[in-house]
Amino acid sequence: MSNIIQFLESMGKDAALANMSPEEFTTTVKALGVDDVAEHALLNRDHDALNDLLGGRMKMMMMLVPAEDDDQGEKKPDEDEDEDKEQKDSSQAN
Repeated sequence: MSNIIQFLESMGKDAALANMSPEEFTTTVKALGVDDVAEHALLNRDHDALNDLLGGRMKMMMMLVPAEDDDQGEKKPDEDEDEDKEQKDSSQAN
């Protein structure tokens, strides 16, 4: 199966491979040395059969969830200034 994946990946990377003539495509697929079912699926460009052979998913979902505001642990700008002022005062007192 890795031969099929590598072949499909190389077709995606190289436009020349993606635009092969039908004869070149047939020759290339036969040279992969995959089983008859996989060869038939590739030659017929049968996406569903390839998906089944490779154990792919029928549907895939992606969700983006925005992060919640986390006020805990964050200092307000005023707090930073107060701490800096306190540190300066204590260092000047020494």
